[in-house]
Amino acid sequence: MEYKVVMPQLTDTMEEGKIIRWLKKEGDFVKKDEPLVEIESDKAVMEVPSMRDGVLIRILAEEGEELPVGSPIAVIETEAEKAKEKIGKPEEKIPEKKKEEGKPELKQVKVEKVEKIKLPEGAASPAAKKLAAELGLELKKLQEKGEIPSPVHEKEVKEYFYKKFFTKQALQLLEEYDLEPEAVYKDINKKKIGRDDLLSYIKQKNIPKIQKPSDIQSILIKNLSKSTQIPVYHITHRFDLSYILEREKFTLTTYLIKIIGDIMQNHPKVRTIYKDGKYLTYPSSNISVAIAIGDELFNPTIKNVENKKLSEIYEELRKLKEKSSEKKLSVKDIQGATFSISNLGMFGVLQFDAVIPPFHSGIVGIGTAVNGVITATFTFDHRVINGAQAAQFVLDLQEKIGDKKYLRSIE
Repeated sequence: MEYKVVMPQLTDTMEEGKIIRWLKKEGDFVKKDEPLVEIESDKAVMEVPSMRDGVLIRILAEEGEELPVGSPIAVIETEAEKAKEKIGKPEEKIPEKKKEEGKPELKQVKVEKVEKIKLPEGAASPAAKKLAAELGLELKKLQEKGEIPSPVHEKEVKEYFYKKFFTKQALQLLEEYDLEPEAVYKDINKKKIGRDDLLSYIKQKNIPKIQKPSDIQSILIKNLSKSTQIPVYHITHRFDLSYILEREKFTLTTYLIKIIGDIMQNHPKVRTIYKDGKYLTYPSSNISVAIAIGDELFNPTIKNVENKKLSEIYEELRKLKEKSSEKKLSVKDIQGATFSISNLGMFGVLQFDAVIPPFHSGIVGIGTAVNGVITATFTFDHRVINGAQAAQFVLDLQEKIGDKKYLRSIE
């Protein structure tokens, strides 16, 4: 029986996905729950397991394709005998006679030899052979040594010839800036071009370094584009965290996750998102946390915060940071949040506005502590929560932060 594999909805907010890499090829047997394909959602790149035992008989979506959720991407045959019939069938060979019948008769035309120079041997385009002859290159020998590809084209011959005028470090820069060796050599006009020569040339010509965003950065860019469409407003408030900062057992972020999560239980609007013209209010306090790893940003979720102790939140946050650094976040790790925390206090930043993630009611940006006081800036989705409701949420947070009896109870 054929089972169609479709583009899964990996997160609550995912509308389309991108095939990053197939982990199985056509004809491979795949077990249920065994990784089948890597897919980029709106939040991360994840391995997606097979939902059935069987043979992957057809791949319908190529690597790099973006498809809406629910679109067919592959077919798995669950019956082994049928799978044999459906894969690996050789194409029917055309009989030799039919091939001959299909050939038109070609008249032989005598062509006068017009080449003025002797072209070198080797698999190459006519233009590449001509250029090699002019430059005195022996293509066949170079191909045998693996110094140029086979067949070789004019551009590759030029690159090989002109690269000898650059040092190894300068060649690396050529690659980073996607520069053609011939053009640079003719501009600089020097027998041996070093890294400093090339850096000076790059600065003089104001040439940009070209870099493609990573998969994670591409996801962030998409989400930021969605975030700009959310009507938001900001509330800035100062909180005295002296008592919490004195207690060094857990991080400030751990405390804030717990306190905010507990208050969210009394503020259903903060547990609400706006999606497809409807309000979705969730029963649990699920909070996402911004985690920066190098150039990439992750936003995993701590779920059911209201039911957890500080020690549990601290350990869960530690594991999520570890998984983020290894890029091993699962679907469950990144979905379900309605509120987010971004803490830049450890960098000495006094105050900042955080960008609200799509399908969140709000986010808070935490600045550094000055004499035990932090400045927190809240960004709220105005479609979900109005100013008066948000202000009450902030005041309740202030009350909890100052309640020493409560703070001791959650440790």
